Amino acid sequence: MESLPRIDFVELHDLDRTPPVLRTLHTESIAFIYRLTDAAREYSVPLSLALRLGASHRIVDLCAGSGGPVPLIQRRLHREGVHTQVTLTDLVPNVRAFQRVQAANARVLPDCCSVDYESSSVDATDCALEGTRTIYGAFHHFPPALAVRMLQNAVDTRQPMVVVDTKRSFVYPLLFPFLTTLMVLISAPFQRNPLPRYLLRLVLTYLVPVLPFMMFFDSVVSFLRMYGRAELQRMVDGLSGTETFTWKIGVVPGFTGAQYLIGVPR
Repeated sequence: MESLPRIDFVELHDLDRTPPVLRTLHTESIAFIYRLTDAAREYSVPLSLALRLGASHRIVDLCAGSGGPVPLIQRRLHREGVHTQVTLTDLVPNVRAFQRVQAANARVLPDCCSVDYESSSVDATDCALEGTRTIYGAFHHFPPALAVRMLQNAVDTRQPMVVVDTKRSFVYPLLFPFLTTLMVLISAPFQRNPLPRYLLRLVLTYLVPVLPFMMFFDSVVSFLRMYGRAELQRMVDGLSGTETFTWKIGVVPGFTGAQYLIGVPR
């Protein structure tokens, strides 16, 4: 599948006409799946490598959705003796979710590993915040021109960049959509929400299964949109000033198939 061209469909939760509450319920499900599957075990590897290469321990998480895996990665790195400060950002920030993540991490981590957030919109392709920029599970949402603009912005501002997505493989689109949909069905009663949204989640999961359908459809489309390692390399090679960065592209062995692109200023 690595040699096949990327197919740029549209995911349902990306559509402008998708109700914001549906988008929030969907991204909260994704965040819950990250916790359920301990994705941080493999997802922490690229960030740890970037930090060893000299990237800043101040982390600016782009496209953080409802919190994403980075706060979980921060906890894992802390157990390994690596301390980071995380700022959650998004083009349409879910401030309430960010506040819940901030409070949860404050209960289990000391002051050396803080979580804060930007309540205003942050464009991943034109970011002015300083720190190591991370984007987990969202890079494939950007068509090539915007993906290149995001990387170019990191080079122009001399900020390290860590991109993590799933590798291109025939196995993942055949297997993962069923697993993630099953997790949505199993996890709905256990997700913490204010009562009205909790009841809405149950209705849209079991009575009118909008959320399982959205997860299945978006999972299939996500894997069709993933960039291969050769495509990432072409992006890097075409950047202005690319020689001023050290770049690494690879895959973390394991269940998640975490593929990474790391760029650190020389």
